Amino acid sequence: MPGSLVGDVSVAPGRLALPLMPPRRQRARTVVRLRGDLTSSRAPRVRRKLLRAFARAPSILEVDLGEVTCLAPEAGALLLAAAATARRSGTRFFISRASPRGLHVLRQLGMQHLTDTPLLPDP
Repeated sequence: MPGSLVGDVSVAPGRLALPLMPPRRQRARTVVRLRGDLTSSRAPRVRRKLLRAFARAPSILEVDLGEVTCLAPEAGALLLAAAATARRSGTRFFISRASPRGLHVLRQLGMQHLTDTPLLPDP
């Protein structure tokens, strides 16, 4: 007989109904750590890192700017787009450890309206 009896359910090879897709929310929190000068030339790399983070479908996405030495408006616009994407997908989004200068760029772009926590300087 091509199957076996498990309890009251006949189980045939190849007919097991197991979920093959991971659950939508795999991680509670994903942290993207950026560093160095975030200029327009580095924007594609930043974009790839953010896309990889969103692919994990986190419930919280944190962008750590603690080692960022310069935040150009072009890179800040990518963070703004990521915050908007997070809001549409129901992911909480926040920026951590930003320098006062980086916070200034983000505030000029309107980031404070899209983050789930206030934009505060690194303590």
